[in-house]
Amino acid sequence: MSMPLFSGRAAAGGGPTSEPSALLQLEGVRWVIDRGLPSERTVLGGIDLTIREGERVGIAGRSGSGKTTLVTILAGLLDPSAGRLLFRGRRVESADERPFRSEIGFVFQEPESAFFEETVLDDVAFAVRNAGFAPDEARVRATAALRAVGLDPAAFGPRLPESLSGGEARRAGIAGALVLTPRFVFFDEPTAGLDAEGIARFRALLATLRAAGTGYALISHELPLLAAECERILVLAGGRIAWDGPAHALAAGAPPGWPPEVSAPADALLEIAHGLRERGLLDPAVPATPEALAAVLAEKRFGNGSHSGAG
Repeated sequence: MSMPLFSGRAAAGGGPTSEPSALLQLEGVRWVIDRGLPSERTVLGGIDLTIREGERVGIAGRSGSGKTTLVTILAGLLDPSAGRLLFRGRRVESADERPFRSEIGFVFQEPESAFFEETVLDDVAFAVRNAGFAPDEARVRATAALRAVGLDPAAFGPRLPESLSGGEARRAGIAGALVLTPRFVFFDEPTAGLDAEGIARFRALLATLRAAGTGYALISHELPLLAAECERILVLAGGRIAWDGPAHALAAGAPPGWPPEVSAPADALLEIAHGLRERGLLDPAVPATPEALAAVLAEKRFGNGSHSGAG
């Protein structure tokens, strides 16, 4: 999947050997629902978090643990009940502040619910127009964004957003998030409802973002996906960050300190992968995704004389 929007862009942050600079920070962030009512509930309680330039973060946790609330606050789409959000060390007072608004992208779990223009092209171009670009520039950028996510602008640009299939709507939503070439993109359950081809397209897009130095955060229940596509994993439980560590720590199952109230990360897949690695059938560098394990098991059953993609 080509990404002309991101071609040639240098990664921000420190030099090749320095630690990337902080992009987003939360300090003492709390979020309370139904404040002052009998149903009052703390969704997030005292979150301190730093996300750095170009970082690739996976966010896991049980339903209702506060994952979506966390990233919505990080993206500036929701004000915290207490605490503050900082962008490159400066407090964000409004999500409309620039460059914050143009450098942070967000893809909703149900992108079709966020469409409001009459055509797909106009909807993707909205952020560019809203940033003050001329209409012609907005169309050029929107056309490139649609092409980047595998939607032919000539075929899909004039269509009504509500006429798109689920997978097409997801890709159009991603195009709208990428049209301003953000430095960091949040994806809420990006592979939910996608078929194998759609997941492959999405992972190819992530590879392009990585190559451009663009950071991202994925909310997903698919721990193998997070382990394969992210370098850092956060687990939310009880409104707090219960585990924060490197993705490679998941390679052999639940690592030390993994919160007991959260299901271990894809135990069955990880156990199978561990057994295959012990037998020399799976390269340690290959993530324990369903696709990788299926490939090595099919090879074992049918025998083609090579472990190529799996080991």
